[in-house]
Amino acid sequence: MVAFHFATSFNLRVQPTGSDNFAEKLFTPVRFGILLALLVFAAFPQVLLGLETFVARDFGFFAYPLAHFQRDCFWHGELPFWNPYNNCGIPFLAQWNTMPLYPPSLIYLTLPLEWSLGFFCLLHLWFAGLGMFFLARRWTGNNFAAAFAGVALAFNGFTLNLLMWPSHIATFSWMPWVVFAAELAWREGGRKIFLAAIVGALQMLAGGPETILFTWLIVSALWLQQCIKNELPRAALLWRFPFVIVLVIALSAAQLLPFLDLVAHAQRETGYTDLRWSMPGWGWANFLVPMAFGSTHTEGIFFQHGQYWTSSYYLGLGALWLALLALLCVRERRVWLLGAAAAAAFIFALGDSTPIYPALRKLLPQLSFITYPIKFISVAVFAAP
Repeated sequence: MVAFHFATSFNLRVQPTGSDNFAEKLFTPVRFGILLALLVFAAFPQVLLGLETFVARDFGFFAYPLAHFQRDCFWHGELPFWNPYNNCGIPFLAQWNTMPLYPPSLIYLTLPLEWSLGFFCLLHLWFAGLGMFFLARRWTGNNFAAAFAGVALAFNGFTLNLLMWPSHIATFSWMPWVVFAAELAWREGGRKIFLAAIVGALQMLAGGPETILFTWLIVSALWLQQCIKNELPRAALLWRFPFVIVLVIALSAAQLLPFLDLVAHAQRETGYTDLRWSMPGWGWANFLVPMAFGSTHTEGIFFQHGQYWTSSYYLGLGALWLALLALLCVRERRVWLLGAAAAAAFIFALGDSTPIYPALRKLLPQLSFITYPIKFISVAVFAAP
């Protein structure tokens, strides 16, 4: 999002030309949605045509078995509270990332699983880019910049890596939509409040706790910035956004309450410590080169040394360069806020490579619930385009 602010600000300094108007007319929401769908199809034609499916890493031995079990329960008229097939039995609904209450799960529950689970993931990849398009379009009023941001969010190393986890790609795809809907809610009120609550609840039910936390931290920071800016009636701002949060919690309580009960009885309590799979100290190089300083493992999959959660978080040099220029040239508080969030996420993703994140975990023991500090990089990936 930082990158498209620079693209827009640069465009406003010059006299619009015929080519600029053509670009604006070309990238309408419908046309961009079609273009993005074509790009997804071009990248994964075999999966969408049902000729092949995803299988590597967690998709094959985690996501698919869970979806198969959930589908079996669905067709037997059962709600899967308990999974008897792993270990000596483990909670299923309370695990959250199994998505038992997520409405779009009906895609792979009702259609042939070999095809529909991959389609489910690619549909959310498309949905993520479309959401970023609408968010960027609202903030800039520039269709071309919005299209750039949408493609950059959908097609980068990090987002593509999320395709192996249906719950993670689903949760991440709702991230721009939640920001978009929440801002509409506190600005305009009325029906937009309930729309934001529905959007937020859908992300909650998708089941990626870390991404949900990061989303609402960004939304809260933007809301606080708006309160300080004092452009809108403060009384309305002070009740609309908290009311949205209350509605989101109420709508997703059937999923949140079992999860919180599971956490209270799990080993991942506030004293739980797991700093494995942090970004290496040289991990910044992956922003410049897609696969820097790593190796290919037995399945032919690339990994960084000591970090095996994501194979890449390469954004593309164009998006990275525009984001850096925006921080230097665009004097807007929103850009600075997103830049600060991205910088903080980068530092936290380094884990114990710096003393900052371990010290913060001592101040906020609840951060111990987040495993693998590399997950913080999702904030930078979201903020940069």
